[in-house]
Amino acid sequence: GGTGTSKTVTTANTYTVTGTTTSNGCTATASAVIGSNTTAPTVSVSPTSGTLTCATTSILLTASGNADNYSWTGGATGTTLIVTSSGNYTVTGISTANGCTATATANISSNTTAPTAGITNNTGSTVLTCTTTSISVTATGGTSYSWSDGSGVVGTLAGLSITAAGTYTVTVTGSNGCTSTAAITVTSTTTAPAVAVSPTSGTLTC
Repeated sequence: GGTGTSKTVTTANTYTVTGTTTSNGCTATASAVIGSNTTAPTVSVSPTSGTLTCATTSILLTASGNADNYSWTGGATGTTLIVTSSGNYTVTGISTANGCTATATANISSNTTAPTAGITNNTGSTVLTCTTTSISVTATGGTSYSWSDGSGVVGTLAGLSITAAGTYTVTVTGSNGCTSTAAITVTSTTTAPAVAVSPTSGTLTC
């Protein structure tokens, strides 16, 4: 329906216009066939999820499909995006032939919580003596450990046997690659007592 010299159409169909001459009542027609191309492109993103950690500080997202152009959350363009913070990242694919779009989203989370480093003193003392010649300690809170005496690494297990005075620091690494430290200070009291005998010599006789 409609009259006049122009018509706006929004759906595919065959549209016929009839022109009428008022002086003689004669008519003529013309037709326009309007097709439709509203097929959206296919768009996907890989990976669709991921977790940023102290060990994994960035994640590469890759878009694929049959779109002609791709744009990402934040304004970046292209088929790839490197993300370094958590959030939802949406890629929009655009078909230049018809202007249709499609989207795909990747959810990136973050786990950068440091472990709680601890040291258990199994010996119950921090003083080396002539009777307590070693102190046994065990680090806790992580999946791997590195002990240092200030000058270098002295152990890479949770447990450590300390036989010299000093401050011992353990670096605890969690499953997410994050680290924290704890320290224990050991002192030494190994001064021998002063002993003398008198007389220092003598002779037994009858």
